[in-house]
Amino acid sequence: MIHKKLPLKDGHNSYPKKEESSSFKNMADIDIWKQFKLGNESAFIHIYKTNFQNLYNYGLQFSKDTSMVEDCIQDLFIDIRRTRERLSDTTSIKLYLYKSIRRKVLQYVKSSRKRFWSGSIDEGYNFHFTFSHEYHLIAKQLTDEKVKRLNRALAELPQRQREVIYYFFYEQLGYQEIKEIMDFANIKSVRNKAYIALKTLRKSCE
Repeated sequence: MIHKKLPLKDGHNSYPKKEESSSFKNMADIDIWKQFKLGNESAFIHIYKTNFQNLYNYGLQFSKDTSMVEDCIQDLFIDIRRTRERLSDTTSIKLYLYKSIRRKVLQYVKSSRKRFWSGSIDEGYNFHFTFSHEYHLIAKQLTDEKVKRLNRALAELPQRQREVIYYFFYEQLGYQEIKEIMDFANIKSVRNKAYIALKTLRKSCE
């Protein structure tokens, strides 16, 4: 597990204290977020501690540059802390942070490739995840060979189809949540990509 220091207002760092965020464990996201927006520092620490590792693992799907991913996460938390009073409300902190870090990481990836890529921020990137027996979504009866075939088929999917599959299975997000993270025009577009991708993956296991 990655242990990062918490970015403070004065530019110095401090490790979060366990007792500072324990009172938020049973609170709804919307209430924790409101407390954070009101300036409650313990709410900020709870959000940071609860989400850092997941954001780190998620960021690595777009880039294997660990230092860059860590920097993007730190920048994200510095940004939301600085602008907390102007942030919109959310009923899902995870969804809010995923959408924000996705945009930040892709902007960094695109800027690092700007000499070679001038397209949309949602094009020209890689999404790196693979299936394994360690995850519940892979049926236990699948042989190692079938998992290999499944991953070969996954690698050949268009990037956005692969990303939809990741959210659908690994993160267990619904179509509406996937639409928000990936900025699809409508839910139908998400369903279509999921359907096409799943059809391709199922064929690989026949």
